[in-house]
Amino acid sequence: MDEFTLREELLKGEDSTRQFKRRFNLADDVAEEVVAFLNTRGGRIFIGVDDKDGSIVGVPPDQVDKQSQLIANACDNNLTPPASILTENVTTCDGVVIVATIEEGADKPYQTKKGGHFFVKKGADKRHVFNRTELQRLFQDAHTVYGEARIVAGSSIADLDVERFRSFYQTKYRKPLPTDEADLIRELTACRLAKDGCLTVAGVMHFGIHPQQQLPSFTTKAVWFRGKDRSGTDYYDSRQFAGHLASQYEEAMAFLRRWNSRIQNGSFNAPPSLEIPEVVFEELVTNALVHRDYFINDSVKLFIFDNRIEIRSPGRLPNSLTIDEVRRGIRRDRNPVIQSFAYDLLNYRGLGSGVLRALQAKPDIEFIEDVSGEEVVAIIPTQQSTTTQKT
Repeated sequence: MDEFTLREELLKGEDSTRQFKRRFNLADDVAEEVVAFLNTRGGRIFIGVDDKDGSIVGVPPDQVDKQSQLIANACDNNLTPPASILTENVTTCDGVVIVATIEEGADKPYQTKKGGHFFVKKGADKRHVFNRTELQRLFQDAHTVYGEARIVAGSSIADLDVERFRSFYQTKYRKPLPTDEADLIRELTACRLAKDGCLTVAGVMHFGIHPQQQLPSFTTKAVWFRGKDRSGTDYYDSRQFAGHLASQYEEAMAFLRRWNSRIQNGSFNAPPSLEIPEVVFEELVTNALVHRDYFINDSVKLFIFDNRIEIRSPGRLPNSLTIDEVRRGIRRDRNPVIQSFAYDLLNYRGLGSGVLRALQAKPDIEFIEDVSGEEVVAIIPTQQSTTTQKT
């Protein structure tokens, strides 16, 4: 990095990817900052920069090696697991700035050895993570725990839609479902739909009789607004779809079809014209249900506006996935059990091909990762949006 590039970075100020420090005094302080970057999306620490105004104060020449060694030692000895980061000394007319570059950690979650604390970035600051659910999501990033695998407290075999599971089981495995309860529980456990006699989140969401009795937040909410702003209170239709995932998918698709077929061709008896190719809704609704974060107690949302449709799925992109990678069909498994059964229960093809099919049918779909709101949003422009842009 040269001085010009450095100053360009400093002009952007501190945020979740840039941190300014005059200097570090303690290895434990280094460890806390590095852990926060490792557990989030990575970033850079600029040592020798005033954190109030971003001006370069420089690291004294006799302190440059000591600061670099302090950082290296902290990453080896003061956090778990240890991490390697790159440091670069950039010479400027105002002094030397040490730039420590930290990639997003591959072995999340990281914690400090002193106190065993977990930190994540929150804007320009770091935040101490205490909340059990948030810690679980950090472990989910490390593939050591999955939201779908959680035991649903108080559930039992009585909450299973046995006939639904029987139909699925006999079709998929070409053999009858055991009738003995102990054998049935063993089969559910082998399928990772139950554990210790209780149903898991995946078991309830695919085969529960009344899933929302145990998991009330895992629904799909749909609103067809009048206008272009969801802060408005005027709407054409509003629904909430409950039940297992396949039921939510079918009801969500029916809602979207009503909007999509509202344009009549010529005469009253003519078939309606579809504004959006149905494959777009099929793929994006399925992805929202299958790949959502089941640690977050919130619903999938379908918002229809005059100029766009938004499909909002709770949770950030999993396992370092980026929007650019999503658009190229790359995927990361967040809910492998829900996903594996979705091949048989939902209109799901997997392999990252769903987004590609949707983009082939409608290339102007926009994908956004709302980090602060913890949502992944697919935005589908409609004809009014196109007309407005042309005029």
